[in-house]
Amino acid sequence: MQLSENGLGVKSDDGTVAEDNPIKVYFDTLCEAVKLTGREVPSSALLRGYLDDAGFVDVKVEELKDPFGPWPKDTKFKRIGLMTLMALETGFWAYGMAAFTRVLGMDGDAADKLCRDGFATAKNKNVHSYNTL
Repeated sequence: MQLSENGLGVKSDDGTVAEDNPIKVYFDTLCEAVKLTGREVPSSALLRGYLDDAGFVDVKVEELKDPFGPWPKDTKFKRIGLMTLMALETGFWAYGMAAFTRVLGMDGDAADKLCRDGFATAKNKNVHSYNTL
């Protein structure tokens, strides 16, 4: 049995994602909306719990880095980052707009700005952000 889920967090190994960084603000706000709907934010711990509760044994968890944008030096991760960036070009709005406006009650312009700023940060090669799968 194999499960895979994108996390809803953003990480950086070199400190280029501060608490007030627009991409962090986007994901934190999205997590807030998910929690308000009564759902749990996807994580490897959550998936592991599902498998443990179902009676699976010898469960192994492997988290893989999914860079946002082409900032990695490694060719493989640079390509992954470019593909992820292509998905984020619409993904920020696809995941954010309904959650921000319907769940959190944000004004449409404010929600759009949050998506726009998050995506602009994902394109910034000086911000070494990633998610985990």
